[in-house]
Amino acid sequence: MRVALVTPWDNAWVPMYREAIQKRGHEFVHLKKAEAGHFDVVIHGWMTDAPMISGARNVMFLRRYELFTGVLNRVRWDSVEHLICVNRWIAEVVKSSLGRMKVKTPVSTIYNAVDTKKWTFKKRKKNNKVGMSCHVHPKKNLPLALQILAKLPEGYELHIAGEIQDPCTAEYLNHVGNALRRRIYLYGHIDRRQLDVWWEAMGVCLSTSLSEGNPNNVIEAMAKGVKPVVHYWPGAEEQFPGNLFGTVDEAVQMILSDDYDSERYLKDVQLRYSLSNIERAVDIALQQETETAWHPV
Repeated sequence: MRVALVTPWDNAWVPMYREAIQKRGHEFVHLKKAEAGHFDVVIHGWMTDAPMISGARNVMFLRRYELFTGVLNRVRWDSVEHLICVNRWIAEVVKSSLGRMKVKTPVSTIYNAVDTKKWTFKKRKKNNKVGMSCHVHPKKNLPLALQILAKLPEGYELHIAGEIQDPCTAEYLNHVGNALRRRIYLYGHIDRRQLDVWWEAMGVCLSTSLSEGNPNNVIEAMAKGVKPVVHYWPGAEEQFPGNLFGTVDEAVQMILSDDYDSERYLKDVQLRYSLSNIERAVDIALQQETETAWHPV
């Protein structure tokens, strides 16, 4: 079979899908956008209202933002064989919406996958560097990160690796950070291949987002043995149990706590976010069932 993966850019999942599909004896093609051609199966990495590829079995992912854009009402659902979500809370909202629309497309929840061999693991200890790998954008709720930093002891630092998509948010961080005499470092975009080195200095991976699908940035830090401290956005409780905070004080307590277990963070990744998730998605796309170890959520 000829199997296409449609993603707008060369993200970390492309080689994972290539390997999973080719080892089954199928031809793999990576497309930056859906385009006409002879394909037996097309896996759309993000939900789109663009026409599905005619003559192929079209399987589509919904990551997060698509839920809030109205695209659910514009998709030609009769052309979508299966929809995969990466967040159970989002999947339940989608199922409810599709039910009201009388859409029969099956919906599954499969988490993202991280290749732990790409990340350098070691046993770590807490330190004064709080890391965030995310865009500087209002949806990342960075003022909450600043309030957490303000309640930590002097000497703690906030390091943010990510493209500045909203200069207003960046100026807010710099202005209030200076007023509070707190050190905030904005690195801009850091290539994925360099993030492995960047995370080496960090003691904590902080996620303060208003909303996430299944954030690779947190999972990748955990694969290195970095402690996750994750805000209680919808769906987080099933993805990062035991590592959640709801208030500033709770986040501060978690960051200062001596409860630091790098091996547990890695094991969580191996259990929930392994390459078996890619295999499961390929199973659905190819309408196959294998003995892949799969941990449903």
